[in-house]
Amino acid sequence: MENKRLTVIKNGKKLLPLGGIFLGACLLLLPQLYTHQMLLGSDSIFHYNRFYDTYMQLKEGNFQYFISMYGFQSSGRIVNALYGPIIAYINGFLLLLGKTWFNYQVLSDLVVYLLAGSSLYYLLRRAKVRVDLSLFLALFYMTTYAIQYWVQNQAFSGWAAALLPLSLVPVVTFVTKKEVNVLELACCTALITQTHFLTSLFVIMAYIPAFLYAFWQSKTRGRLLKRLFQAIGLFLLLTANIWGSMLEIYQGDRLLPPFINKNMASTAIALTSYRLGNWLAPFGIIIFSVLLILGLLGGWKKLSPLSRLVSLEALTFLILSSRLLPWQWLSTHIPFVSLLQFPFRFFVPYTVLLLLALGTFANELALKKQKIVVGGALVITLLGMGQTAQILFKELAVWSEPTNFMYEKNTTFTQSDPEKIKQAFYSHDLSLGLEYVQKSTPDYLPVHTDTIDPRKVHGYRRYHAQVISKEALFNKAVKNNKLIITWQADANEQRQVPVFIYRNTKLVLNGRPLAKEQLTYTWIGAAMLKQQKVFNKLEVTYAENKLTLTTLWLTGLSWGICGLIGLKRKIRRRNF
Repeated sequence: MENKRLTVIKNGKKLLPLGGIFLGACLLLLPQLYTHQMLLGSDSIFHYNRFYDTYMQLKEGNFQYFISMYGFQSSGRIVNALYGPIIAYINGFLLLLGKTWFNYQVLSDLVVYLLAGSSLYYLLRRAKVRVDLSLFLALFYMTTYAIQYWVQNQAFSGWAAALLPLSLVPVVTFVTKKEVNVLELACCTALITQTHFLTSLFVIMAYIPAFLYAFWQSKTRGRLLKRLFQAIGLFLLLTANIWGSMLEIYQGDRLLPPFINKNMASTAIALTSYRLGNWLAPFGIIIFSVLLILGLLGGWKKLSPLSRLVSLEALTFLILSSRLLPWQWLSTHIPFVSLLQFPFRFFVPYTVLLLLALGTFANELALKKQKIVVGGALVITLLGMGQTAQILFKELAVWSEPTNFMYEKNTTFTQSDPEKIKQAFYSHDLSLGLEYVQKSTPDYLPVHTDTIDPRKVHGYRRYHAQVISKEALFNKAVKNNKLIITWQADANEQRQVPVFIYRNTKLVLNGRPLAKEQLTYTWIGAAMLKQQKVFNKLEVTYAENKLTLTTLWLTGLSWGICGLIGLKRKIRRRNF
């Protein structure tokens, strides 16, 4: 009986930090719950279309992994298959629970906060950082702009930032144990790859020095390499859906790339200046950065290999995020650099590695001053939460403005009354907000011209002209996993229809399948076909190849098996 009581108390203590993280998340949600206002940032409409599409698939049971049948003006374009498909379906489920866009926004913010706090707490505990300090640093991480980037702008990299600490756990394993945990490495890398591909590259950048250290120190290098290749093999199985989709789509289609930033220097961080609300908020991030440098300079000899390596990696990412590098020259002379879009994205891994380094510093440099260190972390965290709340109140206040109440670049409003637009995001009719506010983002549209570089096609303008401006002329519905477009016509002639055609898109016009030679296309892949007088019905489907279908099943099966193995290992550790 006494043993059971001790077990309950012990388990209760383990849950207390999670309770603290939940409380911190609720406190950060208070500004929006109090004002009952929305935040619609630069990426909101794009991602809300993605999630609305998966929401409707889940609601109506019409599943289509590749083309958008509900979101993006029901245009049959491919987005989710190339952009975090699993997280897109998770957000569709959250939308199903929320029932309105406002409720979804609060719910998704809560999930991101909880993921961010708990994943950083887990990373710190794996590095043997004391419980209370791990909790305060985890709460502080929730206030940083790495996470607020989702909350305030609905930028999807915020979801990746929430999971990034968990993905960096193998760094601790490499350095402290000098080994490769196959399941851990494969799952952590696959998780971030399934979420945000660019962030997965940052994770691999952090892995490489840690693995090289483990390899250098290991006495069984052959075994280490063997386990590394096993992890890579398992990783490929866990992400097979991504590679299968990319192979199918890019093998047969030329796609418009995401936004190319022609002024990358302006989106790098100016380390010599500070502005409220930018990437250097809350102000505690600057204090922590100074402490990192002072700790390195003053205590290098006392630091463990993990502290040294993590600190140097953090400083590397900080430099990469800043204007210390000639980003304009690099983006002009090295083509793949432009894929990064915004150099400040390097500040996300810097933030995580900074907090991990400070946690290990506290163990190694402040053994006699632990209470002072923990107290200081608590004060900085509380100030950070206060500053973040202030920023949120300021951003939320924009919603009350009669104009410019949301991000408007490349955005079309089909409703002239601002109040009706706002109320649409509180309506249970989720299609209404996306009908009133439409954004002409052209990412991943199929390019049908050999005479011009896809990067030079003005996709925003063409998408508006060929899809958004034509919406009222066509009726669209989804039945039996098919997108059905109907319209009236006055003559038998060529007609541009607002639907995009990829290599494996299949069309049936007025009961007759259309061969590719019967079609012509606009530069951005919208269909040009011969309509008949009076009434027309176009059925649109996507026929993925068998190999791609196999990769989808293989991914699900691999995650299921890994989950069972992890559960079995956890039960075994508890029993022994």
